[in-house]
Amino acid sequence: MILIVGLGNPGRKYQMTRHNIGFEMVNSFHKYFSFPDYKSKFDGLYSKKKLFGRDIVIFKPQIFMNLSGNPIRKIRSFYKINDLKDLILIHDDMDMEFLKIRIKISGGHGGHNGVRDTIKFNGEDFYRIKFGIKNEELKKGKVKPENFVLDKFSENEKLEIAKLKRLSNKNFEYIVNKEFSLFKQNILVS
Repeated sequence: MILIVGLGNPGRKYQMTRHNIGFEMVNSFHKYFSFPDYKSKFDGLYSKKKLFGRDIVIFKPQIFMNLSGNPIRKIRSFYKINDLKDLILIHDDMDMEFLKIRIKISGGHGGHNGVRDTIKFNGEDFYRIKFGIKNEELKKGKVKPENFVLDKFSENEKLEIAKLKRLSNKNFEYIVNKEFSLFKQNILVS
């Protein structure tokens, strides 16, 4: 079984904010692959489906992002996902250029509080798919980082995110099979 977790903040006011790209990606997989309706449990929303010969659980913690670790621990415990390499966390990274993708296993939190809390409750040896959100506005210091992550994507950025979702859906099997180099090379947005 594989657990794919998107990080974000719950509530309408946070939809399509930069910090919520994890939720956006998981919702896209949910819709594209016709996962069953989300169920509410473990302080989050989850859905389970068999795809590509694997049982897949997608999960969105529904307490604020900085407290995501314990809900992830709860759902891992329920489904007996003891191998942390079967946990894939999808989140934003404001140190990377917009749409840049980095995939890594293990390591620190890189200043991301949602990742920090996930490590606190689960250990660090899980996969992270990080999507860059940095743009010129942030680089020029026009907005504070804590405000930037809670701002909505611009209209142009939303178009690029839509393209990213389409490509990610088409290449979702690579995530499930942990063939991350193939995933990354097939979704590089031009």
